[in-house]
Amino acid sequence: MNTLARAAAIAVLVWVAGCGPDVAAGRRTASRLLDECKYDSARVLVKALARRCPNDTGVLRLQVQLYSAERRLRGATDALRRYDSLLGTHDSALAVTVLMSALKDEDEQVVVCAIGACGELALAPLFTSVRSALDDRSPYIRCAAVYALPRYNRDSTASELAPMMLDDHPAVRAEMLKSAARLRDKSMLQLTRAMGYLETNDYVIWNYIVMCAVLGESGMADRVRRELNGEHDLLRTEAAAALVSLGEKQKLPTVAAGLRSSDESVREAAANALGDLHATEYLDSLANCARDSDVGVREAVAYGLGEMGDARGAGAARTLLTDHKETVRARALIALGRLRQPDIDKIATAALADSSLAVRATAVAVLLASRPQFP
Repeated sequence: MNTLARAAAIAVLVWVAGCGPDVAAGRRTASRLLDECKYDSARVLVKALARRCPNDTGVLRLQVQLYSAERRLRGATDALRRYDSLLGTHDSALAVTVLMSALKDEDEQVVVCAIGACGELALAPLFTSVRSALDDRSPYIRCAAVYALPRYNRDSTASELAPMMLDDHPAVRAEMLKSAARLRDKSMLQLTRAMGYLETNDYVIWNYIVMCAVLGESGMADRVRRELNGEHDLLRTEAAAALVSLGEKQKLPTVAAGLRSSDESVREAAANALGDLHATEYLDSLANCARDSDVGVREAVAYGLGEMGDARGAGAARTLLTDHKETVRARALIALGRLRQPDIDKIATAALADSSLAVRATAVAVLLASRPQFP
């Protein structure tokens, strides 16, 4: 802080803490400092205002904005919780401010969880931020964005995602091909042909074959069908899921059988696929995997329960809400939001006090989505 700014802040501090008759004037000054990105001065003033008026909603609002600007997500969510409690309602616009901070956090896991929540709940105010994550240097964040964008169901999504087919990381390319299949956009077939799509990564090639089959490429469904008799359980499960999505409902038991595999990657794939296929007839089987020993499987179970959209899955999702792994708790929160639980505001507000930044960011997203004006 420069000398002039420090002197001004101290002067205002003395005025607020002493005989200043109008706290509103102090709030206006702090708001102006925040608008001008003078965070050092704003911090001094907001701290003084909070000491004098700890339960003033205007001061709490300033704290949320300041902590969010400084990417102090714990402070921002705590202030937001107190603000909402005093106001008796939830301020969606202020929650967007907190979530924007989460999307810029230095913790990669926080950003991935926040992007995932924005996508799975289709939070319209954060669409631009999710789209910009396609250019992030982290492949995990790019993967999250490639997964999230199709959830918004926008006409421009396919063209925005197409360049990710040439990403330098195979995981991003594989996720792009999965998203292309979900979008059911046949222009992706022409695009991959024009690019002469060639790969050296076996799993990316497999996802390319599945995408072509789902989008109607001649002969590719037969190629996928051959994996039903192959030696790899994971490909067999994924092949069955792809064929079910093409209308071959008789293959669904093969997908569900993956839940009983000794291989955690197969159990995870089966749980994800059952959710994507909205296979509610296997809800009980999926819910029984909520206590699986593998964290990836438990995450997939939470995802699947939310995707099925059947309120009967809420009990298992609530169980996962107490999981010792933060990524599972975040997924469970999203699932309960998608299941439209009547007490979701209470659940998400309680999660604002979670020890994990990723879970708190997800809680803000769930609170946003539970409001009628969002998405």
